[in-house]
Amino acid sequence: MKQHITENEREVIKLITFFKKRGDRLAAEGALTQEHEELNAACERLTQKIYNHADFRQQVLDKHEALKRIIEDHAQCPSCSKSDHLKKTGVATNELGWKSNRYRCRRCNIEFTWNRPNNPWDMIPFLELCLKELDTNISALETEETLRERAQEARDHMAVSLEQLRAAIHLADTEKQQMEEQDKEMARMLHEFKKYLMIEKIKLEPFSEN
Repeated sequence: MKQHITENEREVIKLITFFKKRGDRLAAEGALTQEHEELNAACERLTQKIYNHADFRQQVLDKHEALKRIIEDHAQCPSCSKSDHLKKTGVATNELGWKSNRYRCRRCNIEFTWNRPNNPWDMIPFLELCLKELDTNISALETEETLRERAQEARDHMAVSLEQLRAAIHLADTEKQQMEEQDKEMARMLHEFKKYLMIEKIKLEPFSEN
């Protein structure tokens, strides 16, 4: 968990460690006052808060990263219809603002942008557009009962996938927003506590005229 804490959090923990060692020394000497005990208790509580938040932050970021990877392209070269000679070369943004992967086919020596978004956030409006097109096509198949049924099944399956994706993204985005708000609150708390500890530490430094 330690590797997940920020530089600011790490600095506060260093200060807390200093006061904890001092408290242990005073306790061993039998000179631990109530003020020292209260400070030690506050430091313990803050340390636990820091690590709990760092753990939550990492879980949220890991979930977001995992969500990014659920979209698999299964891209094929538009010329040879093969996928085993493709090399990803970058990302392109279309006129609707959706990001898609660009590939080069080493067999045909051409570059192309795949026709689907490369992330779940852009996949939602893409699927919504596909559903609209399917609805239009289904309406046009009034006399083709078998084709109409197959198209309706495909449409229903896509609609279910869309709602599942929408729910997963909503949860991940809500958690990320909550984490970012907690980050700001934690940063404010650490800023104040860090100032307090640094002042307390300065009080302990012996006065010297030199």
